[in-house]
Amino acid sequence: MKVYVKCKYNSNSGLMLGHSETFTKAIYGFSELGAEIIPYESLDDIYDVVTKEDIVLDYIQQCDTIFEKFGYKNVHVDDYPDCLKKYLGRNIWHDTINSISSNPDKWSAGWFVKPVKSKVFTGKVIKSINDLIGCGNSQEDYEVICSEAIDIRKEWRYFIYYDEIIDIRPYKGDYHYTYNPKVIDNIMEDFRKWKDRPVACSIDVGVTSENKTILIECNDAYALGSYGLVDFRYAKLISARWSQILEREDEFDFRKFGIEK
Repeated sequence: MKVYVKCKYNSNSGLMLGHSETFTKAIYGFSELGAEIIPYESLDDIYDVVTKEDIVLDYIQQCDTIFEKFGYKNVHVDDYPDCLKKYLGRNIWHDTINSISSNPDKWSAGWFVKPVKSKVFTGKVIKSINDLIGCGNSQEDYEVICSEAIDIRKEWRYFIYYDEIIDIRPYKGDYHYTYNPKVIDNIMEDFRKWKDRPVACSIDVGVTSENKTILIECNDAYALGSYGLVDFRYAKLISARWSQILEREDEFDFRKFGIEK
């Protein structure tokens, strides 16, 4: 098994570095695990040589291209799985960005809007026509997920590895607020009942101004930021999820040896 990592040349140092900070952390993590790491610049450089046993560290669209090479399509985890919707604390619905931009009642409503297609623009609250700048595409009417805007004061990402939380990392907000651990316990109880759940993912939670802990979204392990997770644990998350998607053994699942996760 090889780990292919998208890299770029740094003219300052003369070194090939991970194309993003996240990729660099994954390089360190897989190095700790003893994996063979191969840098590349363009997916075209490696597409023909990648096997089903390998891992490719790239952006979401490129990873999906590799999955499709081996016959796996639409593998991404639902941001709001049905089993966890009761923890959202707000209404969620679908629309299109053109429908919103052409209707003053919608673009002035103060909704939070995020694209269904990952990473085509950053989700944000739309309160005026100016807030739509950067959210459109002349060639594509993006499907979007809308929700009522809610006053979230603090946010965390917790990482799930084979049904267990291995870390919780704060990433945004006011330190005066903290989550209710009982709510997270309840989320995990329902998560484990999800038949098609991923073996590795993250769940983001937030605390509102009313001190209510709510679900923000789920994130697939092959497409999430590390947010400070220890490097080797981050690499193991990626390995576990790639192995599940491609229906193969996870080489870095050491639990069968009684080794710490």
